Amino acid sequence: MKKSFYFLTFSLCILASSCTMMIKGIAKLVVKNYNDYTSTHISDLQIADPKGKLHTFSDLYPEKTVYLYVWKDKKLSAEQEKSYLLLKKRFAKYPDVVFAKLNIGSDSTSTANRLVNNASSAEFRNIAKISDPAPFIIGKDGAILSYKGPKPEDRIIVDYVIYQAMNGEDGTKSAKRFIRGVNGNSRFKSDKLVEWYTKHFGEAPPEILSLSLSTTN
Repeated sequence: MKKSFYFLTFSLCILASSCTMMIKGIAKLVVKNYNDYTSTHISDLQIADPKGKLHTFSDLYPEKTVYLYVWKDKKLSAEQEKSYLLLKKRFAKYPDVVFAKLNIGSDSTSTANRLVNNASSAEFRNIAKISDPAPFIIGKDGAILSYKGPKPEDRIIVDYVIYQAMNGEDGTKSAKRFIRGVNGNSRFKSDKLVEWYTKHFGEAPPEILSLSLSTTN
C-alpha cells in the first residue's frame, strides 16, 4: 500500500509556516532511509535478459547512474508507467543516466530483465523486501545510493535526487537538502535550486511549488 506525504500544501493549514515546518519534518523522516545500503554494491549481480542471456549489472550499465525500478509480484500500474516514462523523457538529455526495470519474482514470462537465482540474488532480494514496485538509484560504481527512493510521480524531488546521484551523492543527503531549500511560501529559498530547476526543466520555477513524496512497502 502506498503512503504519500504531500508537503508545502497550505490549503489545510491555518498557520502556513508552522504547517510547513511540520510537513517538512515528516518528509525528512521519509527520506532518512534512502541511504541505508550505500555500502552495498550490486555490480556483480547476475541478470538474465528477456532472451535468457546472462549479464552482470555492471556489464549492462557500465559507468551509468541507474534508476532501477524493482518489482516482484505487482507490476507498475498504468498511471505509474506514465509517470515513469515522463521521468525517463526528462532525463533523456543526460547520457550517463539510464532507466531500467528488474523482475526479482518468479514471473519468467516478463519482458523485463530478471534476477538470476544465486547467492548474490538472494542477498539482494533480502535487501529489497518489497511488496509494491520500488525504485532504487544505483551509482556509477554500483552502490545503492537510494534505497526505495523517490518515485516518478514524486516530481520535482525525484529529478533532483537522480541529478545529484550522477555525482555520487546518496538520496538522503540530496533529498534533505532539497527539503531544506523550500521556504514557508512554497518557493525555493536557495539560488542554487532555482538555477538547477531552470537548467533541468528548461523554465523558471513556478510561483507556488507543487511537491509530493511517497514511500514504498
